[in-house]
Parts: sequence; structure tokens; C-alpha cells
Amino acid sequence: MDAAMSSAVSGLLAESTALSNISNNLSNSQTTGYKSVSTTFTSLLTELTNSSTYTSGGVSASARQNVLAQGTITSTSVTTDMAISGAGLFAVTTSLTAGQTYYTRNGAFDTDSTGNLYLSGTNYYLEGYSVNSGTASSSLSVVNIESREIDPPVATSTYSLSANFPAAAQNDLGTISYTTTSTPSTTEHLSAVYVQTGSDSAAGTTTYEVAIDAANGTTITDGTGTSGSQLLYSVTVDSAGAITAVVDMATNTTTTTLPDITPSDASTISLSTNYTSWSSFATAVGTGFSQTKSMTIYDSLGVSHAVSVTYTAAGDNKWLMTVKSASDGTLVDSNGSSVSSYSYEVSFNSDGTYSGITSLGTGETNAGGTAGSAPISSTGGPEISAIWTDGAAPTTGTSAVSMFIGSSGKSDGLSQYSSSSSTAVSITVNSYSQDGVREGTLSSVAVSSAGDVVASYTNGNSVTIYKIPVVTFANENGLTAMSDGVYSESLSSGGAVFNTAGEGASGTIEGGALESSTVNTTTEFANMITTQQAYSAASQVISTDKQMFTSLMQAIA
Repeated sequence: MDAAMSSAVSGLLAESTALSNISNNLSNSQTTGYKSVSTTFTSLLTELTNSSTYTSGGVSASARQNVLAQGTITSTSVTTDMAISGAGLFAVTTSLTAGQTYYTRNGAFDTDSTGNLYLSGTNYYLEGYSVNSGTASSSLSVVNIESREIDPPVATSTYSLSANFPAAAQNDLGTISYTTTSTPSTTEHLSAVYVQTGSDSAAGTTTYEVAIDAANGTTITDGTGTSGSQLLYSVTVDSAGAITAVVDMATNTTTTTLPDITPSDASTISLSTNYTSWSSFATAVGTGFSQTKSMTIYDSLGVSHAVSVTYTAAGDNKWLMTVKSASDGTLVDSNGSSVSSYSYEVSFNSDGTYSGITSLGTGETNAGGTAGSAPISSTGGPEISAIWTDGAAPTTGTSAVSMFIGSSGKSDGLSQYSSSSSTAVSITVNSYSQDGVREGTLSSVAVSSAGDVVASYTNGNSVTIYKIPVVTFANENGLTAMSDGVYSESLSSGGAVFNTAGEGASGTIEGGALESSTVNTTTEFANMITTQQAYSAASQVISTDKQMFTSLMQAIA
């Protein structure tokens, strides 16, 4: 009877333990990251005589953890909330310096008054690896957002440009339109002034071509009586500026010879033609098309500067690229002289791909007698070299802005192809980029699946400032449970292994989300009924044992 009584009492104690676990589970059914605990029962023996005879010792009960049971992950509006999908725990500590590390599945982290991320409602702080200039620290520290409140300015070091220069600009830089209204069959005279801008550096004979195209069924008749829909004339000017001949290229006959003129004189070529009302004629405009683009770069203080670059058609497959200083800075040429501008000759291959650049002289000579020229970067491209008036570090020498405008024989930067547009001839900028930024202030924080804490700033920069590890153990269920949903390492759990989220056996991190409790209330109520029945049965054993003992005492008396 003593054994029966002892077994029954142990049963009551075991079922009390089970009921306690059930109660704790139900109490934490809404606790973030909580893992439901089950009860394991183990039989006890006080004496074993043989395989068929033993003295019962009752039962013992113990709580069984399921630390890695996956709870439902629900999105929240808090960007610092985190949930682990898969195996692993977060690392937390109670010390802002070098304290002991604990572990939790609860990812409800808030920011305290000094910018530290802490487990909401507790004194545990989230730990991670700080990242500076893309390199992560090798030691854990408390994740602090406020320490990265400011994103410092970065001076521009590279500038990449992708653009198409119109091939038509070499021979067709514009249109001169003649619009007339007259009675049909009336013969009239048309006149135009053709102007060539710029100057030639060497003496010689220059030939210009002028094309006149008919429209709306117009018939054009030149001075020799030859009619057609198009007339092409070649005008030759010698080195002294005299027009020596005007040749009708369509009939290859000389139509007239004009007297010598000086470069400042205007010459008129009169053509007679028959036309219909409201007709127009166009001529090709020669070399000289020019267009200016602005590029923005940043100095060491984060101040932006607009640098003007003018591109001018300079002949077959050649363009002049002229860089002009901004009002808040002065350009510096290859020998260190301050200049207002410097130029490069940009060349293209016959297939429209980029060929290369040639640095042109600036006309400045330093004290050593070295002639200055437009600076060339170490990669062979143009360079923006300047001194700023705002006190920023000079953008010169190794700090100059290196421009990438293409690889020789490729169209990965500048190109020269005909435009498909029917609008005016223009340089088309496809894309441009530069690596400088102004100072920015923190605007938001997000956490990636790999555990990267990414800070976004008002200057458009997004920078990884911390990496949150996912910690795994050989036996997570062997961890020692503590208050606040926190666990500590034990001999049974094995040592902590710090992993990058998503690598190996570790789970990934979902930012702006929380993991729900794994408690199933339906299951817990069912377990409660079973526990109640077992407890009642143990109570009945005690009652029966008592009656049997009473009967024995009465028999003895």
C-alpha cells in the first residue's frame, strides 16, 4: 500500500506539472516568439527483482522545449521588427559594452533614446556586426542606429556618360527653308546666304556643297536650262577667301565663275526655277553644329558644381569637346595652370563606334616652360580638374574626376549614329552616372533577408550599417529558458555558432515582421482535459488506498 500511495502522489505531482505547463502555454498564446512547452512523463521504479516482479515508484514529469518550432510570421509597420524563418536565434545582451550574450526568437526590437535597438519591454539589446565602408567588424556590438544618423559627403571621382552624337550633324546641321506664294507657271528667283563659322588653321582650298530639293511636284531649272527635282552645287573657295568656281554637280558643267572676294564679303548665287505655290526648298548646313550639356559633380564638402561641356562638330567623325569652368571654381590644365576652359578632340570610327580622344593645348605655359593641355585621366579619358572657391579640397591630380566616355571600337559610351527622330538634330544622352554625394541624414532603416541593416539617407544613398547574425546550436532544445523569451547557452545545447542569415542551416530574416507564438489553444484545452482525468485517477488511487488502510486497521483492532 505504501508503494501505491507513493505512486499515486507522484502521479498527482506529475499531472500538476503538466497542468502548469498547459497554463503557461495558454498564458503566452499571444507572446511574440514564444515556443509552446510539452510535458514528458517518465516512469519510476523503486526495486526490480526480476523481469516480472518490481516495486512501482510512480512517475516524474518534465517540460520539453521546442525552441525551433516555426511560428506564423506576420508583417508589421515597424521596420526594426524582425522574424527568423527557419533555424536560429537572435543574439542579445544586457550590457552596452562587453556583456554576456543570450539568445531569443523574439524580434520585437525598438529604438531607445540613444539609438540602441532593444527587445521591447526588456533590458536586452540586439547584437550585430557593425559595417564601415562595406567591411563588417569581426566582433559583436550593440546595434546603434543613431551613430549612423549622418551620411558624410563623398567627392565625385568618376563620371560615366552614354550619349549618341548625330551623324547627320557632320553634313546636315540644319535647314534653310524658302516658302513662296505666287501664280503657277511664274518664274521667280530664289536667293540664300550660306555662312561657314569658325576658321581653318591651315591655308588651302575648301569646297562647300549646297543641295536644293524640290517638293510638291516642283521642277527646278538651273541657269543652263537643265531641269530636275534636285540640284547639287559645289562652291570652291581658295586660301585667300575667293570663290573660284560654282560647279553644277548634277550635270558636271561649270555654270559661272565669280570674281575674287575677301573673307568678309557676302556672295550671292541666283537660281531661277519654276515652282508650284507654297513649296519649300532646303539646303544642307555644313560643319559647325554645337550643343552644350551640363554635368553635376560634388566636391569634398558635398557641394554640387555644374560643369558646362560643349560639343561641336569639327569634321568627318570628329567633335570638339570643350569643358568650361563653373562660376564657383577654376579649371586646372595638365601643368597646373588655371584656365577658363580646355578642349579635347573626340574621334569616331566609320562604323559609328567610339575611337578615342586627343588632348588639345590650353595656350598656358608653366614656369618650367611646359605647355599645358587638357588633362587626361589614368584610364585615358577626359578629366575634370578644378579648384573650388568654397574651401573644399581641390579636384586635381589623383582627386580629379575621371570621365568614362567609351571604349575604343565600342558603343558603351559615346557613339555617332543617325538619329531615327524626325525632329531637329540633337545629341541624345542615354544615361549618365557619378559616384559623388552630398551629405545626407537618416530617413529610414530596413532589414534584408541576409540580415543587413540598411540605412537610407536623404541624399539618395542606401548603406549597410550592420549585419545581424543568426545563431544556431547543436541542440537548441538544450538551451536554458529564461524570462522574457530569452535563452542561455548550456552544456546540453553546445556552443553558439554565428551565421550569416540564409547560409548553411540557418534561417533567413524577415524585416518588418514578427513571429507569432506556437501555442495552439485547441490542443492545450484537449491536453487539459486529459490531465484532469489523470489527476482524478491518481486522487482515486489515494482514496482507495486510504480505505484499504482503514479496513486493515479495523481488522487488526
